[in-house]
Amino acid sequence: MSTLDREFQTYQRHLPQLLERHERQFVVIQGERVEHFGRSYEAALEWAYGKFGLDQPFFVKEVVSEQESVAHFTRDLGLCRT
Repeated sequence: MSTLDREFQTYQRHLPQLLERHERQFVVIQGERVEHFGRSYEAALEWAYGKFGLDQPFFVKEVVSEQESVAHFTRDLGLCRT
């Protein structure tokens, strides 16, 4: 399983709890851990780069009840397998 898949599954698994307290905020997830919330995408991304730098992958996503659009960010730039 890729890092992105694992982090997205973590998001989905925690979504009911995230919606209760953090709807419309941006969650930072690394691996299977929910790490931080930001009020904007930029704030969450800035926090994540400050904590993890360029060496560690992380996932940032808006906490929403329905998938309004696909907008994920990952720096996991491994080989693309087709």
